[in-house]
Amino acid sequence: MRRPYPKDSERRRGIRIELALRDMTVSDLAKVLKMPASVLSEVVNGRRLSRKTEEKIAAFFGKSREELFPGRSLYDLMLLSEQEKRGA
Repeated sequence: MRRPYPKDSERRRGIRIELALRDMTVSDLAKVLKMPASVLSEVVNGRRLSRKTEEKIAAFFGKSREELFPGRSLYDLMLLSEQEKRGA
C-alpha cells in the first residue's frame, strides 16, 4: 500500500520516542487505545491518515495532535517526496 504522502521520519521519530520513554511497543499502545495494532502502525508509519486516531494517540501521550503529527504544506510534501526519491 502506498503512503498518502511521502515518508516522514520526523513523524515516526516523535511517536517512537514517546513509546520508548514509556517502555511500550506499538502493539502495547494499540491495546490501550483498543484498536487493531495494524491500523495503529499504519497511522504511525504514515500509510494511513486518520485524524481521530492521531488525536487518540496524542491525548494518550498528553500532547497536542500537532506536536506528534506535524502538519505539512504542499511545498513541504514536495520536498519530502524529492528527498525520498534521492534516498535522503
